Amino acid sequence: MMGSVLPADTLALKSGFKCPSRALSDVITSDILHSFLYGRWRNVLGEHLAEERHGGGVSSTKTAFTAEVLAQSFAGEVQKLSSLVLPSEVIIAQSSIPGEGLGIFSKTWIKAGTEMGPFTGRLLSPEHVDLLKNNNLMWEVFNEDGTVRYFIDASQEDQRSWMTYIKCARNEQEQNLEVVQIGSSIFYKAVETIPPDQELLVWYGNTHNTFLGIPGVPGTDEEHHKKNRNGEIL
Repeated sequence: MMGSVLPADTLALKSGFKCPSRALSDVITSDILHSFLYGRWRNVLGEHLAEERHGGGVSSTKTAFTAEVLAQSFAGEVQKLSSLVLPSEVIIAQSSIPGEGLGIFSKTWIKAGTEMGPFTGRLLSPEHVDLLKNNNLMWEVFNEDGTVRYFIDASQEDQRSWMTYIKCARNEQEQNLEVVQIGSSIFYKAVETIPPDQELLVWYGNTHNTFLGIPGVPGTDEEHHKKNRNGEIL
């Protein structure tokens, strides 16, 4: 599962910036990137972005993703992803995990501690989550007492962001991102410095409560449910 998602209107109000619909081939400035990521990525990569703005580097860059490139392997996905906005630090390509479709890869070095997000989608209360379904596009958000407040569900295409295409790691060895809850939002945090051309793969971290105390689930009070790496509730 992946956590709860904030509605688009809430996202725009919180960031103070309304992200316009535009093709990935359009120019994405560092200011747009800053607003899109709530400043969290920029806080870590700020020195790099400042060099682009004031130094010899270019002040705005295109993403490495284009509809033409995508069309070579995923002709059916072009229309669906034509308005997806990617940070300039990443690219979308065939996932290294068999059968998983598209994934997100690093285009530049990503420092350990970099936070990406927030993860977006519709909010679902625990009683509205089907525990028998594959919930790999959903994360849970917890209350302070460890109970589940709600889930962020990105299964609906019109509520997806680029983070939806980051796949879950199959083991600790390939994991380079962890899920972190900041307030009532879900972010991904780099657990190590990631070199270019590496697929971003996420899973729970030590600081994230992985046990879901979901009200209304059959069982004793001591029983809890945990999502496995296939998105299923155990």
